[in-house]
Amino acid sequence: MTTPHIKTAMPLRRYQLGSFMVNILGDIKSDDPTEYRYIMALLDEGEETPSLYVTAELNQPDQRTQGRYRIRVLLNEQVKEMGSGDEWGDIENFSLFSMGIAAKLYQLGDEEPKRLL
Repeated sequence: MTTPHIKTAMPLRRYQLGSFMVNILGDIKSDDPTEYRYIMALLDEGEETPSLYVTAELNQPDQRTQGRYRIRVLLNEQVKEMGSGDEWGDIENFSLFSMGIAAKLYQLGDEEPKRLL
């Protein structure tokens, strides 16, 4: 699976979404060339390794015409860029959007996220 190479990160928020645990990470240190603002890691109940990551990454200065941050989805070996916007620098916007992606991918349409942290 394609994954962010996280050295350290602070868990900022935690949610229960159906049988999944959602961790929103910030203050991320990584050896990737990417500067992460937030990472959403989705773990199935009982698993230790996330099955899905959604990242908010700082765009390079010459790529900021559409926004300061870009959203990427990492699932298995697939990586998909979902566009750019300034709103992804806000933890509330990022959290709701990334959980919406997870809900669509895992067909959790009726599940409401429950904030735990």
